[in-house]
Amino acid sequence: MTVDDFCRCTPSEFTAVYEGWMEAEQRQERAAWERARMQCTCMLQPYSKHRLDSQDVFRFTWEKNEDNSENLSAKEIWEKFEKVKREQGLQ
Repeated sequence: MTVDDFCRCTPSEFTAVYEGWMEAEQRQERAAWERARMQCTCMLQPYSKHRLDSQDVFRFTWEKNEDNSENLSAKEIWEKFEKVKREQGLQ
């Protein structure tokens, strides 16, 4: 964006441009991390007895977590809490 374009932007236009730029930056950064993870998976595969998935090597924060407590009912969350307490000897 040129200085002239910046000076002519309204705050909402600048916000839209900034958000678009940030999304593009995040996509580039995530792509770099995905490539690094795939390289690690390929390097580790010969040493594994089973087929490795890239998420077996590392799971990123932007990927959906399989053990998401948001999908659990209140009863399931309480049971999980009690189980962890017993395992840690806190009962």
